[in-house]
Amino acid sequence: MVNYSVSAEARVLLIIATIMQILVVEDEKVVGHMIAMVLGGPASKVVRANSGWEALIKIGATAKPFDVVITDHRMPRMTGLEFVRQLRAKNFGGKILVLSAHLSDEDIQAYEDLGVDMMMSKPFDFEELQLAMAVLDKKPSVLATA
Repeated sequence: MVNYSVSAEARVLLIIATIMQILVVEDEKVVGHMIAMVLGGPASKVVRANSGWEALIKIGATAKPFDVVITDHRMPRMTGLEFVRQLRAKNFGGKILVLSAHLSDEDIQAYEDLGVDMMMSKPFDFEELQLAMAVLDKKPSVLATA
């Protein structure tokens, strides 16, 4: 009989490797906090940024890349669209979810052209957001399929 036991250290490394890293980019602090509360837990680590600029700094400073970036569309100084363009220019390999109550047909087309994985309308309910994250967790990255 072969013993396939795994050391405690290996189990911890496996758990750490499977934790989803999520970055929430939202200028409305209450909304950002609520998203982090809903999506946070033992299977994910949620980091918040109040602007696209702050998010780019956090992306550049993190040791483990984010698996998913959730961004608002309407933000001061840098819109979600400008932020996503910056992510794509830096070859961000994670998934991108855009949240907005104000997307024109041109905005939707621009996001689609940039390979955004999903767009959701505000207001949204938290079950819808959790379902979207489950779908994104199973979907291959845009860069992985390119």
